[in-house]
Amino acid sequence: MGSNSDTQDQIREIAWMHYIGGLTQAQIATRRGLSKMKVHRFVQAAHEQGLVKIFVNNVPTNCMDLESRLIEHYGLSSCTIVPDVNELQTMDISMSAVASAGARFLHGRLENTDQMILGIGSGRTMSAIVKAMPAIKRKKAEFISVTGDFAALSDANPFEVIHALINKTEGKGYAFTAPLIVDSEADRNLFLRQRSIRESFDRLRDASMIMIGVGHVGPGSFFRSFGLITDAEQGEMIRQGVAADLAGNLIDDTGAFIDSGIAKRMLGMERDLMHDREIVAVCAGIEKWQAARAALRSGLLNGFISSFSVAQRILDAE
Repeated sequence: MGSNSDTQDQIREIAWMHYIGGLTQAQIATRRGLSKMKVHRFVQAAHEQGLVKIFVNNVPTNCMDLESRLIEHYGLSSCTIVPDVNELQTMDISMSAVASAGARFLHGRLENTDQMILGIGSGRTMSAIVKAMPAIKRKKAEFISVTGDFAALSDANPFEVIHALINKTEGKGYAFTAPLIVDSEADRNLFLRQRSIRESFDRLRDASMIMIGVGHVGPGSFFRSFGLITDAEQGEMIRQGVAADLAGNLIDDTGAFIDSGIAKRMLGMERDLMHDREIVAVCAGIEKWQAARAALRSGLLNGFISSFSVAQRILDAE
């Protein structure tokens, strides 16, 4: 999608939120991760283009209602829920719309020209977000992978996600020179003592925002798709009650960290960093709804981007 049509979509959405949803421009700026000035410009553009009347009839109020409920229930500051595009909301089907919303959010943050450091997750969702984001020259921006790498040659690999961001922004990037899952706890401790890895973790301490996908356990999961774990290890994770992977950290259904088994062999973001950073999670696919609910229950998320069916399922099950 070209940046012009993307901007036009955003003008319509923001006009609707303001005139029909009743949100102030400041509230919209917070919810969508945009500057107040940009929201003001979009509202003005909607006026000038005479879009408001057309837009009222075409945009679903139910998405905004779900956003408000998620913000209230989980203490979020930003939330974007996109309409479903098909009855069957699998990851493959909903990815395009959800990734587009994630790309807009990330692009909105990058419009700030100050020096900034952003922590970036890996996986298929983050790869799709970076592909969907228009180019924006930000030489002062730094992108740091929040997890270890994996061997599969794929766009979803942390190194490739960071590399794609550098190409789009001309910024700097840093990826961990270590696997996401190592063979033993001793190996993990050895990797964590490596200077290059320590430096990456230290850089993350200055990150203003972390954007990540949500990993689930089961058929079609990130772990199995890229051969990161065996069937036996997947069985072990299910027995342990692993509900989700957040930036290389395993959590259970209540959102609590899991400390045993594979969790001891994963090179993910340090937990203390996860408590005092803005973390925005992006989730595509109804098969991930329980993982997304666990992520929301953890209290670690400040922002959440997903589709109508996922949001509805999460709220219905609470």
